[in-house]
Amino acid sequence: MMRKFKVSTEIVTYIWADSAEDAAKYQTELIQQEQLTLDKNAQQSVKFSRALGVKFLEAPEDISCTRDPSEKPRPLDWLEISQDGLSTVALVKRLSKRRIYYYEAVTGTERSISREAWTRWAKNYKIHPGYEHTLPPFIVAEAVRRHEEKGLLTGMNASAESAIILAVLEKYGYEPTDWEIRNGYWAENAMEKAIAQHVMDNAPEAAQAATSGDGSGSDWGDIQFSSDLPTIDEL
Repeated sequence: MMRKFKVSTEIVTYIWADSAEDAAKYQTELIQQEQLTLDKNAQQSVKFSRALGVKFLEAPEDISCTRDPSEKPRPLDWLEISQDGLSTVALVKRLSKRRIYYYEAVTGTERSISREAWTRWAKNYKIHPGYEHTLPPFIVAEAVRRHEEKGLLTGMNASAESAIILAVLEKYGYEPTDWEIRNGYWAENAMEKAIAQHVMDNAPEAAQAATSGDGSGSDWGDIQFSSDLPTIDEL
C-alpha cells in the first residue's frame, strides 16, 4: 500500500522592511521581475499526511530511485549470478509477508525463498532494482527468437514488432503504468533498441566478415542458459 504525503513548495526569503506588508509586497515584485523563481529559490517540505477528502496525485513507483532492493524487494527486481563464464537470473514475480517468489531463468520455473535468504543473495551477487530500467538478458533473447521465427529480422525491412515485444514483456510481468504510457514505456524502448542492435550485429556485412574470419561469429539471439548450470540454491 502506498503511503500518502503532502508536499509543500514555497519561496523563502529574508527581507528588511518597515512592515510585514512592505516585505510581502517587495517579494511579490521580485517574483514578478523573475529575480526570485521556483527553480532557483524554492524549498520543498514533505510530510506524511492523514488528510481526508483530499484528491491525492499518485507518484510513479520508485521514481526517486532510492529504494534498497535487497532490503525492500519488489516485483521486477532481478538477481544476476555469474560463475565460470555462465549466468543465471532470478526475476522477482510476487511477494508475500515472509517469502519472495521468483522466476528462475535456468529451469524456467517459479520458485520461492525467504526474505532473509534473498537479502543474503543480494549482498553477495549483483542485483538490479526495477527502477534501474534494465531488462534481464533472457527476456531480450526470447523476444529476438520470436522475431526470427517470424522472419522479421532479415532483409532490408528488418525491424521490431511492437505486438511481439509487448507480449514477451507481459509474459514476465512487465506492464506499463499510466505514467509510462504518457511519458514513454522504457521496457518497450529498451527492447526495440536491443533488437535493432541485434539486426546491426547480424547484417550481411557482419555475417560476411565472420565467415571470412575464424568462423566463430556469435549470434546474440541464440543466448541460452546451459541445462548443466546449477540452480541458484546450489550456488
